[in-house]
Amino acid sequence: MIRVVVLGAGPAGLRHGRALRACADRCVVTGVHDADPVAAQALAEDLGVPVLGALEQALELGDAAVVAGTLEQRPNLVRRALERGLDVLVEPPLAATPDLAHGLLSAVVRAPRRPIAMVAFDEHFDPTVRELHALVADQTLVSVEVQRFEPAVVAGPTLELDVVQELMQHDLQFVLALTGDTIAATQAAGRRMRRSGPVDHAHALLVTEADVVASLTASRASGARVRRITVVTAHARVVADLDRRTIEALRTTGLTGGRHEVIAQRVDVPPGDAAQAQAEAFLRYVERRTSPDTGIGTAIACQEAALAILKRIELVAHRPAARRGPLAA
Repeated sequence: MIRVVVLGAGPAGLRHGRALRACADRCVVTGVHDADPVAAQALAEDLGVPVLGALEQALELGDAAVVAGTLEQRPNLVRRALERGLDVLVEPPLAATPDLAHGLLSAVVRAPRRPIAMVAFDEHFDPTVRELHALVADQTLVSVEVQRFEPAVVAGPTLELDVVQELMQHDLQFVLALTGDTIAATQAAGRRMRRSGPVDHAHALLVTEADVVASLTASRASGARVRRITVVTAHARVVADLDRRTIEALRTTGLTGGRHEVIAQRVDVPPGDAAQAQAEAFLRYVERRTSPDTGIGTAIACQEAALAILKRIELVAHRPAARRGPLAA
């Protein structure tokens, strides 16, 4: 039985804690630690576990840790857990900057034993995403388009992260996992709904080393929620709707009577809890001591790509006024 401690009592801690609690046959959540005692108490009551006031006490009671503290806290929490020999499941982004995230790789190397260091990209375990991976796994990829729209919200003090860090990083992970490739070139543009606020709408055009073209759009300036992935291969176009849990594919076959035959296919994906599937995968990696699909290296690559996209957005936003056109004012 694997003992898991939750470090961080925010929404991510709640999501992971509940998912692990559903795996009661394989693990036990031993407690919650957070610098905010009120938040720690609320999550502990929800999970039915004790509050662990001191970090050292929390680490003593775990074989593994879910690191879901604030962005500023995460590098220290990961490092301390690894130093004590715990395996970790970390909420992305790993740190405020890629340089700080890179420092965690040395913590992995210095750990008392070879640790399982997994990053929590929930949608990697979404049933629709998994089915999409399987459908195009043996095909030559041409392009990937990911659209992610969230309903417009009233701007407030809690709306701090731009959509690239908050939403698009998950889509970057999908592109890297699907192509098994690295990003060679980046172009991007974005829009702020408040002059001094974060980027609320971003569009990025990426090219991988193997010349796969990826188009990513992330927005919270929208009237409806959309999560859609379109993959074009040498012989098919596949569209996955993550909210409706459907996949539609058009495939071309060899010539029949001088014409290409087109086959239409629709897949209705059964419902599934991505967070619980991810928790089960993490426990399986811990039990078998095998490397996770979504490791720290993948998370750093996503964070570096997100930073490159933000830099491109800033470059376009600060172009000379004479080049902005008559509507720029």
